[in-house]
Amino acid sequence: MLLLAFSDVMPSKTVKIWVFDIGQGDAIFIDGPDKQILIDGGPDALVLERLSSVMPWWDRKIDIVVNTHPPADHLVGLLPVLERYKVDELIDAGEGYSTPEFEELLNLAGARRTIMSSGDVIDLGGGATLTTLWPPQPYDNALLDDPNDGSIVQLFEYGDTTMLLTGDVGIAEENAILDSAFCCRDTARPCPSHCAYDVDILKAGHHGSDTSSSQSFINRIQPEIAIISVGVGNDYGHPSTFVIDRLIRVGAAVFRTDIDGNVQIKSSGGEPTVKSFTF
Repeated sequence: MLLLAFSDVMPSKTVKIWVFDIGQGDAIFIDGPDKQILIDGGPDALVLERLSSVMPWWDRKIDIVVNTHPPADHLVGLLPVLERYKVDELIDAGEGYSTPEFEELLNLAGARRTIMSSGDVIDLGGGATLTTLWPPQPYDNALLDDPNDGSIVQLFEYGDTTMLLTGDVGIAEENAILDSAFCCRDTARPCPSHCAYDVDILKAGHHGSDTSSSQSFINRIQPEIAIISVGVGNDYGHPSTFVIDRLIRVGAAVFRTDIDGNVQIKSSGGEPTVKSFTF
């Protein structure tokens, strides 16, 4: 992979990542070498069923829960998770949001809440990391015109495996990530506008909406696999046929949770394997 700094620690364990078929929303579970992380919870309690299908019956601990941003399709499922599981830490970007569900999330999290922004790294053990690429700074409870654009964006790295998790950010934010934190995070030099690099797996932004995943963005990250978390027959027309075409043009294999169901990624530090997964 070009312009990506990998850990000197040689991976020795298999990491499993599930992009759950959760309806119109996001819920991604990472079973890392030393830590388990749930990124978003979808629009309802279905995430509990999905988690129980991939975790041992006796395991009632999730090390970290990440709420990328506060709208209901990413947040509501986290409420029963925080009640049912022992969660050490809840991470978000500090966005303000005035809904009862968001207030309940903060109340349940209490002192376990951590605010993250660009450059913060979660160590999953064994050389696996999640690096936050967006937002550039904490929001300090600010109310955004579009809460989607405040999504936490993270880069998963494990040996030669890379996965970009883009939340619901729009095209302007994607471009800002490419021109700053992602492209230039390991160099003090100005970031060249023409820099290019590969990502193995892209979790496409905003459920495949054409407000994300521009052609220039796709061209620059060159994903080999794209995963779209989207609900069957949703009211938004997601995913956009334009986005699907853009991904296909760069040779990406496209998985959709509305068609393929749950998607499982496995990596032992080399090239990942990706497949649809039935519990």
